[in-house]
Amino acid sequence: MSRRVFWRTALLALAVISLGHGASGAGGGLIETAHAHALPGSVLTFEQQPQHTLHLTLQFPREDLLIAAPELAALGEQAPGQPLPQPLVDQLGDYLSHHLALSANHTPLTLQLVGARLESTYQPQLGDYVLVITEWNVKTDKAEPDSLLLKYDAVMHEVRNHRADVYWQTPDGDTRPLAGFGFFHSAHGVRLNLQKAKLGTVEKE
Repeated sequence: MSRRVFWRTALLALAVISLGHGASGAGGGLIETAHAHALPGSVLTFEQQPQHTLHLTLQFPREDLLIAAPELAALGEQAPGQPLPQPLVDQLGDYLSHHLALSANHTPLTLQLVGARLESTYQPQLGDYVLVITEWNVKTDKAEPDSLLLKYDAVMHEVRNHRADVYWQTPDGDTRPLAGFGFFHSAHGVRLNLQKAKLGTVEKE
């Protein structure tokens, strides 16, 4: 009888230790994902186009998008450098249109998705990862608007330590910082001073 009790106790202790290690491993993974997030944030780059149009390039890591939008899981099966199926492009555009908005003088601007692709990239401290890159045309009332109000939370509404950096690209290819923000500023919108960016006098916050 005492031997049975001994083995039951030993097996119970082993089970507790195993579960403890499993929970620690799972928890460690979750904590690492949530708090030691090392992938770059979103990058939004604006440039002036003819006919009252701005061009916007928006990019972010695919891995973070799949956390924020599990419904786009099919994007994880696509090979970088290959054309994306049009239904998937449409689905991606629909998702982003709910998390990306621009206005000028309190008037919403029309954004049109004109391209989407996946691109492999590498950084020594991060290794290999994949970028989702989308291209947008933005119609404006003025040929060269002085400022815009940007609302964007495509990834950061779920990955809370994800950040966004916004740039203005000059005709000669120079990029100038417009803004940098995280989740807590995304809901209220971020003012983009295009006039100062064109003059090269804006400073990133």
